[in-house]
Amino acid sequence: MTEKIFDLQAALNKLHEDDWLHPEKHVFNSTVTITESEHDKKYSQRNYWIAQFSHLLINQFHQSNRACARILQQTSHKAIARAITRFPKCEFANLSEIKAALKLYSEEQGVQ
Repeated sequence: MTEKIFDLQAALNKLHEDDWLHPEKHVFNSTVTITESEHDKKYSQRNYWIAQFSHLLINQFHQSNRACARILQQTSHKAIARAITRFPKCEFANLSEIKAALKLYSEEQGVQ
């Protein structure tokens, strides 16, 4: 089986060439900024999802931080406490809503 080696210099040269030949595309222009929405910033963080699951487990199922850590397969209950502190509000009413939102976000990101 042969492996293709990625040629960084060739890729950079191609970007530079495209920038000069097609400046309207802004291929290699530093003035173009890609802004992530607040939704994407939040959803892309692992701690956000841990916090949302933990809020529901604690509030609706009366679980402790240690129990949440076991259920969510975290190494320590401190990870649960940090996630809850960072995201103090639960944005979902039940586990099904969290599952649906996580599934939708995963599909948007191309994760199977």
